[in-house]
Amino acid sequence: MDVTLEKKLQGFQLVAQEKLQAILCSIPGKKELILEPELIKPLEHVCTASWLKLKGIQRIYKHDAKQRLPRADDQVHIYMIRSLLGTYQTLLRQLQPLAMQTSSESPDLELRAFHIICVPSCYAYFHALLEQAGLCGLVQLHHYNWDFIYLDQGVLSLELPNLYECLYLQGNSSALPAMAQSLRLLQMICGQPAVTLTFGNHSTQLMHLLQALGTVPQPLNPPDFGAWLIMDRDKDYVSTLLTPAIYAGLLLEVFQLRAGEIVVDNANNKIRSQKLHLLQSKTEYSTNQGKPSCIRLNSACDEIYGDNRYKHFAQASSLVRAQVKALGLELQKLNDMQLEEMHDYVARKLPKLTELKAKVLRHLNASEIVIQMLGNFRRLQTLEEDILNNVSRKRLLTEIDELLTTDGQRYNTLRLLCLLHLCAGVAPEELQGFARNYCNMFGHRELCVFQQLAQAGLLPVLLPERKTSAKLLSNLPLPKFQQTEFQANANRLKLLTSCADAEQPAAAGSASGHPAIKSCPSFVFNGMYIPLAAQLCSMLLNATSSEQLATKLAMIEGLQVHVGAQASTPKAYAAHLKTASTENADVFPLRLRSLFVFVVGGANYAEIAACDFVSKLTGAQITVASDTLLAGSDLIAAAFNH
Repeated sequence: MDVTLEKKLQGFQLVAQEKLQAILCSIPGKKELILEPELIKPLEHVCTASWLKLKGIQRIYKHDAKQRLPRADDQVHIYMIRSLLGTYQTLLRQLQPLAMQTSSESPDLELRAFHIICVPSCYAYFHALLEQAGLCGLVQLHHYNWDFIYLDQGVLSLELPNLYECLYLQGNSSALPAMAQSLRLLQMICGQPAVTLTFGNHSTQLMHLLQALGTVPQPLNPPDFGAWLIMDRDKDYVSTLLTPAIYAGLLLEVFQLRAGEIVVDNANNKIRSQKLHLLQSKTEYSTNQGKPSCIRLNSACDEIYGDNRYKHFAQASSLVRAQVKALGLELQKLNDMQLEEMHDYVARKLPKLTELKAKVLRHLNASEIVIQMLGNFRRLQTLEEDILNNVSRKRLLTEIDELLTTDGQRYNTLRLLCLLHLCAGVAPEELQGFARNYCNMFGHRELCVFQQLAQAGLLPVLLPERKTSAKLLSNLPLPKFQQTEFQANANRLKLLTSCADAEQPAAAGSASGHPAIKSCPSFVFNGMYIPLAAQLCSMLLNATSSEQLATKLAMIEGLQVHVGAQASTPKAYAAHLKTASTENADVFPLRLRSLFVFVVGGANYAEIAACDFVSKLTGAQITVASDTLLAGSDLIAAAFNH
């Protein structure tokens, strides 16, 4: 029996369960599991509490970094934590006094008293730190990688939220081997693609690691993906820094995401938490609408989300309001029913309607909070469009400074400046002036954030101010900014073209009142910008030959085509095919109309929606995966963790 691709991707859960079962069953004794709070939601995608109890776990606790959990002599404590140095060292400090209290009369029991499961890797220096803490022999280390978690149709995540911080801010690539293992498992389940396109240093490293792991056994069935696209986050920062116009994207802009589930909390959301306290009105603190609710971003579990996830927010919110009215009218029918009809209605239809009403009301509440939090959304999009097109730089800087003063958002104001630097460039003097205003607003302790963002390539390096007279500066000519890498690539790949000039043909059925919607992948940003991942997918699917693809990608530096064990630029690959003696060796056009896209450093729903749109236009199937799903403010917030 043929297994569909979606079923195979959902099967990652079974593989993750087998891995966890192997670890738990290798530990004898009365086991108690202590989970780091950040791992609870992802672990729910792997197994349930009842499943853990069947594997010998008697109790499950949340790990508290400030308080030790007491342990009886006959109990085994299993800690599950993320592979972060700070978290690991905190746990070792907690275990030191507990280990000293362990009785020395039963060495066999001591060997299995404490176990630490590190997700996703157990690094070599973890063992060295264990020995330095005097816990070697008392604590046993394990590593556990749950690989890809199936969040929604066509959406996978490794749920490693700190990976962007490690790779792009710290320059720490120790997490790449675990990602390579997950990609290798995908190859074993879905087969090896005919061609892989990589864009960026980390993507190339991943391919080298995959090749070092060796070839996978040839499956009996044909592969499920015709091609893979692996790209680095820093190759398309703009897709994350721009504010999306679609429903799922704006939900992520406002609410916290936990393994495919958002927390709808009006009192504590992303916008409110980053806003300067003094600029928040008293009414904003008194608008807490009861207990926070949760919405699972899965179209199979929530049909309201499934219907609206990739629609323009204005269209989606109006549809949700219409559904609320329709459900109200449906429930009013009870008043006009006879007794027998009422019994049948209550028994069969009412439970489903009640459940549907609860979902609709959650979405209605979420959309109203989004509207309240985003404020003047049209002004923000106009500003972002002017930044993309480099219209009146002086006015743009003035507007960003004005937003800093009037709106006081810690992350989103910096986000606009980063967007301006990528699209048009920011001079050192301009950055110095903004940094001075920013530190006056939020405190001078935030000065190091600018260095972190410079490390990631989001801002230029902040230089010390030079004492030059204002009169002399006023007489100096303004510097001519060279074309940025973003501008060059955007022009070559036509990322900033209007919908009429886009690669894809126009689709029928544009939403009323929004002419740019559903005409090309740029609808995710109100027709301003096509995400790079979607444009590359379109080129891969529409390419009739390697020479045609090379013509479009020849000027893009960092792109590599991997066919088998050979890696070359698109132009070199096309030239090699011309001189090769074998016939029909060209992998283009793709025989299999399905793509796997992996973004190293976090993907966003604008990219996912744009790829979904390309798949519908071309009749293909595109699966988007990453280490985590994030919004633009999450990208900036990572720089504040130091």
